[in-house]
Amino acid sequence: MIPTIQAVTVAVTNLARSKAFYEDVLGLEPDSYYEPTRWQSYASEGRAYFCITEETGLTRPDSKDIINFDVDDLDGLWARVKDACHVEMPLQTMPWGTRKFVLRDPDGLQLAFCA
Repeated sequence: MIPTIQAVTVAVTNLARSKAFYEDVLGLEPDSYYEPTRWQSYASEGRAYFCITEETGLTRPDSKDIINFDVDDLDGLWARVKDACHVEMPLQTMPWGTRKFVLRDPDGLQLAFCA
């Protein structure tokens, strides 16, 4: 069996702060919201989607875990976000040819944007 990823949900400490980051800074488009668990999903092309859910008291260890996103306008996104958040790795071409940059969200999760 080869599984297909349906969704990735990450815990955040403050839903309002994280929604501002993901929506206002990164430009993700909110999709479904479920109040009882404070769960927000984001629109995506393809089958898999990205979600956040609030978990108060969460502490995220400094880790190398990373979520990669494919984007159409990598240069445009980079220009918009590079001064608006913590940049872990600036835009560059990797040895295997992929262009990417890596940010940290407000809770320290690494997010890579690739083309």
